[in-house]
Amino acid sequence: MDATWLRGRAQALLVELIAALEPGARSRVTGIPLVMDPAPSEVNAFAACMDGSALMAVSDGLLIISAELAQASANDELFGTVKVDEYIGMVGGAMRAGRPIPHSPPGFYPANQRTDPRRVARHHQLYEEQVAFVLAHELGHHYLGHLPCTARAGGLPAGAVARALSNRVPLFNQPNELAADVAGTNNILRAGRARATAPLTEKGGLLTMRFFSSLRRTSAADLLLSFERSHPPPQLRVPVIQQAANAWRLTGGLGVPVPRF
Repeated sequence: MDATWLRGRAQALLVELIAALEPGARSRVTGIPLVMDPAPSEVNAFAACMDGSALMAVSDGLLIISAELAQASANDELFGTVKVDEYIGMVGGAMRAGRPIPHSPPGFYPANQRTDPRRVARHHQLYEEQVAFVLAHELGHHYLGHLPCTARAGGLPAGAVARALSNRVPLFNQPNELAADVAGTNNILRAGRARATAPLTEKGGLLTMRFFSSLRRTSAADLLLSFERSHPPPQLRVPVIQQAANAWRLTGGLGVPVPRF
């Protein structure tokens, strides 16, 4: 997995998501920095305020998992395999605190499947959908007023990035988290509608939820990832995401209104 490509797509998706917001929300988050946490064993994303400035952060570990799940899901869709379940089982059996996120090993995919152009295209789309959901959720915390800051020009104050990454597990407020899921789902679908090809949908978010839900059942270690400590459990989030997506389609793109503070 090329970390530069994974990070670059995340940065591009953030721009796309902000552009899809209505003007009031967009004005609150334009210019917000996305900080990349290079820790290979860290799996998290969060929104934060540092010295009065807004930021968002996502770890390389979460991007790697998203890319691996995207490959596996694309393979399952096209070739009838069960690679998502196999990958989650592999992660659950191998993951330990402080260890890098396991990659799928050589030979995990047959060569003719791995290079199939349809699979490659679907892999990229599913990766973007997963990362877009994560970013749209964290972005929602900022424009919904869940944090006492808004994006401001000029970058982050010195030392703010290091302090943010040293406190990777912010306390979460469950109603705010679920509100950010609704707002994030609306944002993804609106951004997806603006695309000429490969529209974004809620499927990436649901794939991410599937990973964390299944990991609890397959992990041999009593390991709770940072993402799980800073967000509600998947069984609460999945119906919220599904209902928000259904409402967005039934209302012609208006979606469920989410209160702002």
